[in-house]
Formats: sequence, structure tokens, C-alpha cells
Amino acid sequence: MKTLLSFLQRNLHFSNFWVRNILILILVSILVNHLGDPKNFPLNESYSFPWFPVTASIFLGSIVLVIANFNFNYYKKTYFIEEINLRILLRYLFSTLGYISIAYALFYFTLNGWINGIESYNFYHFLTGLSVSLLICSIGITILFAHDVYKLHKFTSIKGKLKVEHAGKISLIGYDEIAFFYSENKVVYLVKTDGTTTSTDFTLNEIENKINIHSFFRANRQIILHSRSVEQVQLIENGKLTVQLKPTISDKEAFQINISRYKKQAFMNWFENKL
Repeated sequence: MKTLLSFLQRNLHFSNFWVRNILILILVSILVNHLGDPKNFPLNESYSFPWFPVTASIFLGSIVLVIANFNFNYYKKTYFIEEINLRILLRYLFSTLGYISIAYALFYFTLNGWINGIESYNFYHFLTGLSVSLLICSIGITILFAHDVYKLHKFTSIKGKLKVEHAGKISLIGYDEIAFFYSENKVVYLVKTDGTTTSTDFTLNEIENKINIHSFFRANRQIILHSRSVEQVQLIENGKLTVQLKPTISDKEAFQINISRYKKQAFMNWFENKL
């Protein structure tokens, strides 16, 4: 029971992709099916809730969400991490629409035939429904993933050197030299792969806007780490992780940080993509 409650606490929030989009899908399905047919309008004297159309819309919409999200994650790991351009984006969109077309055809010629009979098959209606569905899906996918694509494009375009200012001095440090950032006594330090540290005038929030999210991870309020800085990961009590970082800084003990159980899965997804 405690495990179930813990799972629900971690995942049932509006920032969760599935919770947010399933709720939106339910609301849109109810709205569209009420406005799409006069007899379903609430003020109609013979009004009855359109259970079947709403359920069918949610079911089909969920399939589209699964296909679009699965394909997006595949492209994010395979293509978007290297480069984002119009050709790759169109390739993602059309491949997703291709999978949706297959799912639509299977739905039309199986479930539809089972409910309405084989005589309901009509090639014109099939093409019309498929075309409208693909148009709606294209708009929905564009809206759904526009923000994620923007962030990926923004961060994959970050190359070269980070300009670090502190006490009137400016240093240029290559991103490939950075191991991790940490905050101590309200000062943010940059740790290089050779173990040297540099004081900065940044806050960790400002640094998050200057780094590639594929390579760096905000572990907690004090640490932003690069995948190259992870020496060892270990599961500890209460579902947390302990992570040992490298390199060791002179005059300091080896950095060992904890990842909360709420961030554990996000960290593991990020880290496994680096292996």
C-alpha cells in the first residue's frame, strides 16, 4: 500500500506528460463530441451524454499519444541529440503520421467492422476520416512537442565556450572541460575535468539556461553535473540514489551527492542515455 501511495505521489501531478495530456484529451473529447452533433448539445431536450463517441475519442487519442511520444523519444535519442533541422523534423512528423495511419486502418477494419458490420466499410469514408484525422494529429503533435523541440534546438546549438565572470575577471572555458557545477555559501563554482575550480557570478538557475540538457543534469539545489563526472551510482534507503562524482577536488573530500526518489527515475533515464 505504501509503495502504491508513493508511486501515485511521484507521478500523479500535472507536470507529468501522461497525466497532463490524458486530462486534456478527456476534456477535448467531451467538448468536441458535444459540439459536433446537435443532439448531443446539453440544452437539447433529448440530450444524453455521448458515452460511446467520447470513449472512442479518448481511446484513439491515447493511441496517438503513445505513438507520437514513443517516436519522439526515439528521435530524441537517435537524431535530435545531434542536430535539429527541418528535414529531421519533417521525417519525425511523417513517420509518426505513417504509424498513426496504420493504427487508424487497423481500427477501421477491425473494431468498426465488429461494431457496425462489414457493410459499414466505405472507401470514401475511410479516406475522408483518415485525412481529417491526420490533419488533426499534425496540428496536435506540433502543439504538443513544439516546446520540447525548441528546448532541444536551443541546447544543441550551444557549442564552444562558456564565458565565466567573477570579481571583474572573465574566463572562457570549453564545455568539454566542465565536470560539474556546485553551490556553496551562495557562490557557484565550476569544476573542470582536471580538478581545478573556478568561481563564477552565476546562479545555478542561470547556468541551466547556458548548458546542454542532454549532457548536464540538475541533481538538486546545489549541483548540476555532466555525465562525464559520474563515477558511481548506488541505490540507498528510501528509494534514493547516491552518486559519486569525479574528479576529486584538491583540499576537499570526494563529492558524493544524493538523488531524491522523486528525481531518481529522471536521473536514470538521463544517465542511461549516456552509456
